Formats: sequence, structure tokens, C-alpha cells
Amino acid sequence: MTTKPRKRRNDRNHLVYKLTCTADGSFYIGVTFVDKGKKKKSLDRRWRAHLRNALDYGKENLLSVAIRTHTPESFTKEILHVVRGKQACHDLERELIQELRPHLNMEGMGRKKTSKKEN
Repeated sequence: MTTKPRKRRNDRNHLVYKLTCTADGSFYIGVTFVDKGKKKKSLDRRWRAHLRNALDYGKENLLSVAIRTHTPESFTKEILHVVRGKQACHDLERELIQELRPHLNMEGMGRKKTSKKEN
């Protein structure tokens, strides 16, 4: 049995969200896709992925460290914008990161803030 290659979807809704640590006011801006029109459920799914990265996989990015330091219960989730199309959503995310300067986003959109290599 052969399967057809999956068609790329450029018209799917995505959302820009904000995670705020109530303990110290630091925050994170991110993007995820909206699954079957359920915005809150989609954000909850992405939050669980952040928790897995922090608690199960021991990631060392700023958000993961903050989750471990302050506990997951000290974070609030907020949908900022719903945008049609992946690229448009990522463009808006970059604009918001430049404008709001979130504390927990990494420099270079996902790269480590400080490299382990010394140059």
C-alpha cells in the first residue's frame, strides 16, 4: 500500500503566545499551530512540550531553566494573536520579540544565548 505525500499547508492558523512567570515577571513569546480550530487546546499542547523539555529532558534554554527554578505553576499562558499562515505568524513573532524584548527568548531565535565554545 502506497501513501500519498502529505500536502504542505500554508493556510493553517497559527498563534503567537506569551508565557509569563508570575514569580519574577519574565516572559517568553512563541508560536504554535492551531489544531482543528482549538486555540486553547493547541496552546496547552505546546505548553506540555515546554514542560517535557524542561523537566524530562533537562534542556538548558532560558525558558526551561525558569520552569525548573520557579515551578510550572508559576507560569501563565496567554494567546496574543491568531494569524493565518505559518510565515506570517513567524514574522509577527519576530516583530514582537524585537518590540517587547522578552527575558526568556533565546538570542538568534532558538540558539543558545552563550555558546559553550570559547572563541
